[in-house]
Amino acid sequence: MKTRNALKVIPAFILVYLALCPNLLADGHFELGFHYGTWNLNLLGDWVEDGLSEVLETEFKDVILEEIQKDYPELQDPVYDQTVEFDSGGHNYGFEIRWYPGGHAGSFSLGVSVEKTKMDVQLTEIEIDMTFQDGSAFLGQADGDIILNPLTFLLNVRWDILPKSPIHPYITLGVGAAAFSSIKDDIVSYGWLGELQLAGGPTEKYEDEGSKTIQEIKEDLEDEDFPLSFLPFIQLNLGLKGKLAQNIHLMVDAGIWNGFTIRGGIAIRL
Repeated sequence: MKTRNALKVIPAFILVYLALCPNLLADGHFELGFHYGTWNLNLLGDWVEDGLSEVLETEFKDVILEEIQKDYPELQDPVYDQTVEFDSGGHNYGFEIRWYPGGHAGSFSLGVSVEKTKMDVQLTEIEIDMTFQDGSAFLGQADGDIILNPLTFLLNVRWDILPKSPIHPYITLGVGAAAFSSIKDDIVSYGWLGELQLAGGPTEKYEDEGSKTIQEIKEDLEDEDFPLSFLPFIQLNLGLKGKLAQNIHLMVDAGIWNGFTIRGGIAIRL
């Protein structure tokens, strides 16, 4: 409900903006645009790895400990440590409508867009170290894949710098959100294996793999707060805009979109 109400603010804001400034309808113009590009998290490096390690720690610890305790219920309260390495990739495309209140020579514009993004985060190597009070220890490796396909509604503002120039730079700032319904069927998959060295005893091998949808993960958490009731997005792009014909422009930009994007597109002024 909160997500739906938040998304209603975008068209409401535009209607109020135009209602308070009726003269802008006569002087300004609309612009339609389409863009496509790549997406990844790799430039964020250690920050993402630390965040993923913190998020995944409880999940892997509980899953592995549950398997071990089926055979050795006396093993309790381990000291757990893990490190995570990742890779990522994906794409983003979207359609937007922009309003330039200052007309063809105007610099400022207000835009609304619908964005579809594939966000694939591969957990390429997870090193796990679990030590029990009696001296037993589990050493293992894990990997996984998180694939999200959010549909995002975005409100942004843009400033074209030297807009009369045939080729000119611009900067875009925006905020938006994807509803939980657009990611609830997306998949999180994992696999792990390792060896349990019992104190003064033999070595046991353990392994498992599985996958869950985001909806299933939410249901498993029961009454706990679920961190993805909606997925917020922040946009900060720097780009270049070039005039191809009288009312047609080509665009290329790069920047932040809950990760890093490089995009190209076309804009048609009406």
